[in-house]
Amino acid sequence: MEIDISGRHFQVMEPLKKYIHAKIEKLAKFSLKLESVHVVLEVQKIRNISEITLLAKNLRLTAKNDNADMYAAFDESLGSIQLQLQRQHDRVKDHKGRRYNIKTKKVAAEEAED
Repeated sequence: MEIDISGRHFQVMEPLKKYIHAKIEKLAKFSLKLESVHVVLEVQKIRNISEITLLAKNLRLTAKNDNADMYAAFDESLGSIQLQLQRQHDRVKDHKGRRYNIKTKKVAAEEAED
């Protein structure tokens, strides 16, 4: 997975980059074949804005939040992305049809008659 971090109107320092890498690596547990993650951090006067764009196979998710603290803004947008990924993961998992088994259908019908 490719992680790209960029800053608008400020230089992204190394501790913040390490923090972001550590948090983004945890998204691999959803096993949706993540291809790349692009994190844009922006400063506007007293607002800190974090935007995360995630690309996976047949999937593109985006989350954007702002806060007074850059770490908090990133955590909020990461929480939103995790929620979206969890929903998508559940949809893919639930999409597979249930197998129809004749034997269990007959056994259930016999038990209902008794």
